[in-house]
Amino acid sequence: MKPRFSYQHIFLALLATLILAGLFYLPYLAVRSRTIETFQAQQTLLAEQAGSGIEAYFSTYEKALSYLVAQPSIQGMDESGKVLLQDFFSIHRSDIVGIQRRDLTGATIFSIPDQKVGAKEIDGGFCRQMQERRIPFINEVSPLPGGEGQLSFSATVLKEERFDGCLSFSLPFAQVAARYLAQIPLSHGGYVLLFSQEGHILYAPDADLIGKGFAQLRGEVEDRVQLRSKLQGHEQGIMLFSGDLRSSTSSRNGEKMYAVTFPVKLPGLTHWSIVMVTPAKEVLGAMAEFRSQWLLVTGIAIVTVGLLSFFLSGIAAKSREQQRLRAVEEQLAALLDLAPMGVFLLGENNGIVYANKEAVRMVEGEGGERVTGRSFIDFLHRDCRQAVEEEIRAQASGQAVSIGAAKLQTRSGFERDIVITATLFQLGDQEQCIVIVRDVSEERRAEERLRHLAAAVDQVKESVLIADREGAIEYVNTALCEMTGYSREECRREPVQLLWAKEQEAHFDQRMQDVVSQGQVWLGRIVNRRKDGSLFVAAATVSPVRDTTDTITHFVAVQRDITLEVEVESRMRQAQKMEAIGTLAGGIAHDFNNILGAIIGFTDMALLQTQPNTDIHNNLLHIRQGGKRAADLVQQILTFSRQSAEEKVPVVVAPLIKESLQLLRATLPSTIDITQELTATQVMVMAAPVQIQQIVMNLCANAFYSMREKGGHLTIRLERVSAAQCGKGEGGGDWGVLTVEDTGQGIEGALLQSIFTPFFTTKQPGEGTGMGLSVVHGIVRDLGGDIKVQSQEGVGSVFTVLLPVVDKGVNGTLLSREEPLPTGTEHILVVDDEKEIRETCRMMLSHLGYTITTTGNPQEVLALIEGAKPSIDLVITDQTMPKMTGNELAGAIRRLHPNIPIILCTGYSDRLNFDIAREAGACDLLMKPVDLRGLSTAVRAALDMSC
Repeated sequence: MKPRFSYQHIFLALLATLILAGLFYLPYLAVRSRTIETFQAQQTLLAEQAGSGIEAYFSTYEKALSYLVAQPSIQGMDESGKVLLQDFFSIHRSDIVGIQRRDLTGATIFSIPDQKVGAKEIDGGFCRQMQERRIPFINEVSPLPGGEGQLSFSATVLKEERFDGCLSFSLPFAQVAARYLAQIPLSHGGYVLLFSQEGHILYAPDADLIGKGFAQLRGEVEDRVQLRSKLQGHEQGIMLFSGDLRSSTSSRNGEKMYAVTFPVKLPGLTHWSIVMVTPAKEVLGAMAEFRSQWLLVTGIAIVTVGLLSFFLSGIAAKSREQQRLRAVEEQLAALLDLAPMGVFLLGENNGIVYANKEAVRMVEGEGGERVTGRSFIDFLHRDCRQAVEEEIRAQASGQAVSIGAAKLQTRSGFERDIVITATLFQLGDQEQCIVIVRDVSEERRAEERLRHLAAAVDQVKESVLIADREGAIEYVNTALCEMTGYSREECRREPVQLLWAKEQEAHFDQRMQDVVSQGQVWLGRIVNRRKDGSLFVAAATVSPVRDTTDTITHFVAVQRDITLEVEVESRMRQAQKMEAIGTLAGGIAHDFNNILGAIIGFTDMALLQTQPNTDIHNNLLHIRQGGKRAADLVQQILTFSRQSAEEKVPVVVAPLIKESLQLLRATLPSTIDITQELTATQVMVMAAPVQIQQIVMNLCANAFYSMREKGGHLTIRLERVSAAQCGKGEGGGDWGVLTVEDTGQGIEGALLQSIFTPFFTTKQPGEGTGMGLSVVHGIVRDLGGDIKVQSQEGVGSVFTVLLPVVDKGVNGTLLSREEPLPTGTEHILVVDDEKEIRETCRMMLSHLGYTITTTGNPQEVLALIEGAKPSIDLVITDQTMPKMTGNELAGAIRRLHPNIPIILCTGYSDRLNFDIAREAGACDLLMKPVDLRGLSTAVRAALDMSC
């Protein structure tokens, strides 16, 4: 029975050891799997952030390309198109290396920086591909070794719905890749690769890898095949490599690598892939504490079972006691040698009785005999020796003491961070101590890296917010606190709506939640409200966060304050809108003025043929007044669009303001008071007098309209201030400040962005055209000034006009008065392609006594002059005519007949003014429509002067 009893206890000890080992190994596998899944989620989040940055970068320039190729000036590649591309390039010089406009064969039409026009840098195959795609397209990148290279981002140019080539941006490839990928935090030994759709490496930590394909990578063949399959399928996932893709000796040290892949979608159905590679030991380092705790428990259990078996074997015969003891000791030593942590058995004076293999390795001993017999305290760093010794000595028997802050010093002087668990126990009549030492150096370094990562997130300028599925805030970084004025404590567990403004779009939060709940990333703008109540606009990215079961548990919102960018964008849209209206104005002005010229001219002749104070005469006066109002409206449109041909001279502003107010005073009700505070009586600006009067009349008319029901007070101030006082910088000269302030009904905040838009009005039909403030805006911009408005609904409005002051001589005041029409008997040739204009001029000049010859063909003018009887004394010609312009005709007449004076007429021309007309040989320039008095005065002045 005794042998069975002995073997039974040995069997039980072994069985208990195996069970404990199994209990250790199964949770270890579960935690290992969870650790890998957590690592994948973290790496995917980092890759997704970098990928979103790259996608946003290309999305910005995709919108720019789509906008530019839709412009007629780019399609026709005229001078305005070149200027547009040059301006765009100068604004985006930090992101764009060059811009090329190519025709349908691939030849260069225009390039920034300049290159040889006509150079064919793209083959016909690419052009055919662009013609088929009809969408912005990124060329496949084959970068040069060392990271140099550029990529071409192109969009199709359609001219009259037909393919007419492409517009391309040359983007700095190295900056595009490094801008987003170099910011990704990596573990020790980790690196990031960026692959193109064709499998070329676009970004790598080693410059010699850039430009290589799958076949040129190192490592195992199976790893490369697995990676190729993932990238070609644009898949997102994690892989385990048997070695490093950068090293040809992949299994030299047995180090495995984890790789997380993430696809990046780019315009033109192009896909890039981000590959983040991390050593397996870095991935699994986070579970070291769990593994160590289980090893500690298992080791203690094994030791306890061994000691128990040793104790039970003491009841056996003395002849077998020593043999059993040695067997237990050998078994215990073998088991402890397998333990992944250091185990020391201490005797008297902390002398080492036993040390397992891991303990010997930790102190860098050459063998157990070199460690056994020495004091355990000698292997500790001198700074912690006394504290550890006191802790071990002070513990009671059977109780474990844990020491978390200790350092182990090896024979070579290397220091390890360790955690010590010591337990005193009584073995027979001897008191011994088992000390389990766990190396936590890598764990501490991992914790430090996590702290650095958290500190980095807290230091970025973009605000970062993490909330749960219900929208309760769990984390905000410092940037969000600075941006909103709320502290972390004020934000924690509060709903995210705390930071959103009521001015948000309807159902905004529901639409965003729908996108995120589907596992997608929401991109857009959010209007936020600071703690002080002020608003700001932020560009936001809201991404879902999943747990290991692929369930969305949180979402991360990253925001950037773009309030200034939104304001600049709004101003740009306003400028483009006004430019479009100006272009329309110039297009219709010429034909419309020709029509008005005929109406006013025939009306003037009819007035001369009717008796005053008759119904017909009065009706004709109304017709003439309507024609003049129409002419004034065209002039207002041209003034708004800054295409008016008004000549600018130095004028004193104060008298013009007084004169305008005298004209307005008679039409105002007595309930409106006017106060003039014209302190700067000598302020002069460079302008046409009528422009100053238009500014005053339009601003005051709007003020009167806002006070028409309840009355009020109108204040007009004129001051002279320095550039610094009005926010125009230092040393820029003085400015004249005209302020028109009323106490009317004010302007709604939502309408302030639109008040300078042409034809925008809040007046009832028939009460206004919506051109007043547009004309003011155009005049102020034309004079190099600025206009600002402040308004509060129900309180009133303040319009402030800033104009640069000049110190030149004052232009003499010109007063018009009714005088007898000048007449004559000379022979005048009228040249105009409009029959009504020719007939009108013939009738008016014939009425004044002149002999008139007319023609609609400018090419027969020289022949008419040669054969005219009597000879031609004056030529009146239109500027815009088919086959020959008025300038060209004037030059031809001047060369052959230098003594014949010439008058140029134009309904509108942005390239013609009085100086240009004089250079072409004309004596005067008349703007259509021309009435009888203006025509008679100009003709007599031209005939009487010597040209």
